[in-house]
Amino acid sequence: MADLDTYYKDHWVDIEPERLARYDKMFQLDDRRGDIILAPVGVEEGETVVDFGCGPGFVAAQLARLTGPAGHVHAIDVNEAFVARAREVAAASGRGGHITVHHATDERVPLDDATADRVYAKNVLEYVPDAAAVLAELHRVLRPGGRMVASDSDFGFVVIEPLTPAEVSELFSAAAPAFKEPHIGRKLRAAYRRAGFENVDVKVTAATDTSGFMRGVIENMLGYGLQFDRISPARADEIRHRIDTAIGAGDYLMVLPQWWVTGVKPAG
Repeated sequence: MADLDTYYKDHWVDIEPERLARYDKMFQLDDRRGDIILAPVGVEEGETVVDFGCGPGFVAAQLARLTGPAGHVHAIDVNEAFVARAREVAAASGRGGHITVHHATDERVPLDDATADRVYAKNVLEYVPDAAAVLAELHRVLRPGGRMVASDSDFGFVVIEPLTPAEVSELFSAAAPAFKEPHIGRKLRAAYRRAGFENVDVKVTAATDTSGFMRGVIENMLGYGLQFDRISPARADEIRHRIDTAIGAGDYLMVLPQWWVTGVKPAG
C-alpha cells in the first residue's frame, strides 16, 4: 500500500510506464488547440515564461511558439521521465533553442529572482505540499509587473450524470489521497493575495462532455479509490456500469470546471 500521506506528490515523482504513455497521448497539442487552451495565459512575443509542472512538454513547446524567437520558456517538472520527454518534444518542435527544461527535486524554482515575465501552472497547485510556499517562489522569480496564471480544478463543482451529487462526492472522496488540495480552485484567490500578488482575477470555464471523452477522468478516480481501498470493486463496477449505460443511451453528462486565476507582482 502506498503512503497515503505523501501519495499526492509521490505518484508524480514516480510514474509507471503505462501512465506515462497515457499522459503523452492526452497532453499533445497542435497549434489550433494550443491557441485555444493558452489564450487565457495571455503570452506575448518576446516574453520569458515559466511552465511550472510542464509534464511531457507539449504546453512548453506551444508557449515557445507564442513567445517567438525573442522569447524563452523555462519548463520545470519533478518527474525525470517527463523532463526527458519535454526535451525531446522541444527539439522536435524546432524551438529547442528557446526552451530550457529543468528537473526540480522539490518545489524550489531553479531560477534567479526577477527572471520571468509570466508564470503558468496548469493543474499543478492541487498536488504541491504547500501551495503558499510555491506561490511565494513563483512570485520571487517574476519581474515586477509580471503575471502569474494558474489553471486548476475544484472537485466540489463536478457534475456527472447519472450519478447523484452525493455519489460524485463519494467518488472524489475515495480518490482524495491523490490530491493535496482537491478544492484548490476556490482557495487560489486568497492564496494569491497572501503571496503578494495584486489585481487578482478569477474566471471559471467548464468542459462539458456528453459523449464519454472525459470518461478517463472517472476511471482515474475509481482506480485511485480501489488502490487506496476506499471503494469496493463491486461499487466501482456498479458506477462504471451506470455511466457506460448512460453513455450508450445518450443520457450521460460530465461537467468539469477549470479555475483560471491571474495575479500581478507589484511594480515597486
